Amino acid sequence: MSTIPSRTSQSAPVISIENLHFEYPDGDIVLRSRDFHEFRVLKIYVVHSSPILSEEVFISHTALPSTSAIPAELEVDLPVDGAILFSLLSYIFPVPPILPSTPEEIMELLSVAQMYKMDIVLTHIRSHIAEQNPSFVRKETAYLVYSLAQEYGLRPEALQAARCTLSSTFTIQGLSSEGKLDMMPGAALHELWKYRQRVQSNLTSDLEEFRTSRVPVILGDSGCVSLTDSGIPRWLDAYISTFGSTQAPVSLDFIQLNMKLMEHVQSKNPESDDKCLSCANIPSDTIHSFWDALTAAVDKSISKVRVYPSRRCSCIG
Repeated sequence: MSTIPSRTSQSAPVISIENLHFEYPDGDIVLRSRDFHEFRVLKIYVVHSSPILSEEVFISHTALPSTSAIPAELEVDLPVDGAILFSLLSYIFPVPPILPSTPEEIMELLSVAQMYKMDIVLTHIRSHIAEQNPSFVRKETAYLVYSLAQEYGLRPEALQAARCTLSSTFTIQGLSSEGKLDMMPGAALHELWKYRQRVQSNLTSDLEEFRTSRVPVILGDSGCVSLTDSGIPRWLDAYISTFGSTQAPVSLDFIQLNMKLMEHVQSKNPESDDKCLSCANIPSDTIHSFWDALTAAVDKSISKVRVYPSRRCSCIG
């Protein structure tokens, strides 16, 4: 971690990550974390960032004794760890934003911002998260993020993580061998399974229409040696139908499509012992048009499906 040096101007903040030091020049309020870290900041930023904190500051102010010995600054105790409060303040004040280093802390930061109804701060944090490389929500972190999002009631993160898990196989054996069962409560795991069921149902219905109406238009009259009743190559119909299983991954891969095409072209028709020259000569523009249409159909189908709170958490709207 690095220290952000103080500026010569008296109006500049001084923050240090190593010791969670956050002392804003001319600060008139002290926020104290539950692990007793103190942050001296300007009250005006705090009350404008959150209606909840504004009320807490008001309560603390009215609780002060009415004597000449009243301190010049208010003190407000918050049920938040120092590291999380430090990070939160970096998104409230005009200082470099500091994102926590672990998924658990990042999700806790989001939950605290949500708890205090900091809509603008939440947008700021999420924009910062979206800039991370590698991506915050990815195959390696999706199950943990989903579980934490369910626990904290963070709908956008729960939905993003749930969609990310679609690219992996969903079986008890697989999840157990990868250690993902240990990080997910049973209720969250069950809701994720139901989410995948809803995705499967949508894909099965939407892609059936895609196969029968859109694909024939894109490909035109096909001279494939093996056609379905809809008039499209059977190998292509089989490829599309793979995107509809609860356990199987929903992973669009253009290279895999081309491999399926090559397998078909290089194999012989059992009935005529001939290779399929028609599919071998499909124009590349047609293949790309099909791929773009399939990608759009799958994305649109998945986007219709929402996540719901697990029984353990009823705070996701």
